Amino acid sequence: MGSASRGKGLVEQAELFSLEDLAPPKAQASFKLDSPRSPARGFNRAPDQTVSKSKLIAGYLAKYQFVTKGGLYIDGFAAPQKRDDETAWTARRVLEINPPRIRRLWLCDNDPKGLLQLRRLKAAHHRKPAFRHVSIMEGDFNETVKTILMAGRMYKRTPVFALLDQRTAECHWSTVQLLARKAGVRKIELMYFLGTSWIHRSLTQSRTPARTTQLDKWWGGDTWRSLVELTQQDLALHVANRFIKELGYSYVKPYPILQRDGEKKVAFYLIHASDHPDAPKLMGRAYLDVVGDIARSPVDSQRNWLDDPAP
Repeated sequence: MGSASRGKGLVEQAELFSLEDLAPPKAQASFKLDSPRSPARGFNRAPDQTVSKSKLIAGYLAKYQFVTKGGLYIDGFAAPQKRDDETAWTARRVLEINPPRIRRLWLCDNDPKGLLQLRRLKAAHHRKPAFRHVSIMEGDFNETVKTILMAGRMYKRTPVFALLDQRTAECHWSTVQLLARKAGVRKIELMYFLGTSWIHRSLTQSRTPARTTQLDKWWGGDTWRSLVELTQQDLALHVANRFIKELGYSYVKPYPILQRDGEKKVAFYLIHASDHPDAPKLMGRAYLDVVGDIARSPVDSQRNWLDDPAP
C-alpha cells in the first residue's frame, strides 16, 4: 500500500504553535508514572504494550497542551483495559498531566466495572482546577459520540483530540467519519489504535452473522475479508491511507507499539491523524521518549521510512 503521510496542513482546532514555540519551556509538562492502586510486578500487572500506549498518549498530550494552553479530549473507550492495574490507564495519565490545561474531557465506556472506575477518577479530578469539566458518558461510544458532538461545547477554534482505543473492532467507521467531519478551523485530531497482531485471527474466525455484521460496521463495508492477505505493516499503511483519502487528513502516520519492551514483535499501531504540520513532530518526540528509535517506525533514524516504506 502506499506511504502514509504526505500532506499540507495538520492537526486540531486552534491556532496552534510555531516551531519557535516548541523550544523547551522553563517547566516541562509532565504526567505521573505510577499509582498506589497498581501492582509493581506480577500476574496483575498490565502488559508492556498497554503501559507504552498510555505513556505515549499522555506524553504527546503533555507536549501539545503545554503549547496550546488548553483543548478538549474525547476518550471513546476510556475504562482501563487491565482493570486491576491503573498504571496503564490512559485516562488517568491524561488527567494527571501537570500543569492541567485540558479544559473538558469526555470519558466513555459501557462496562459496569469500568464505569465505576471512571466515576472514581472523575471525583478526583472534576473541577480540579475549577475550569476543568470531566463527563462520564455511559453506553456504546458509537452512539454517545453523537451526543458529545451535538452538545455545543466545541467552538471552531478549539483544539479537540479523540482517542479511539478499541479492544478489537468496536469503533464503527461511521463514527470515525463523524469525528473527522466535525466543523472547525482544523479537524478533530484522531488517535486510532489498530490491533494488527490479533485482527487477522479475528477476521478469519468471524463466521457468525452477528460477528460479520460487527466487522462490516468497523470497516465501513464488507471488503475487510481481503485484509487477511496483508502483512501487519501493510494493514497499518492501508488504514492510514484511508484517513488521508477518505477522511481528508493532511498528516497521518502509523506508529508501531511493541508487544514487549526490548523485543521486535508489534502488538498494534497508533494511527495518528492531524491537520497541523507540527503535530507529527510532537508525536515523534513523544514516541522516541516512550518507545524509542524503532525500526520501520516514522522516527526510524536509519532511513527515511516515508520515502522508502518497508514491504
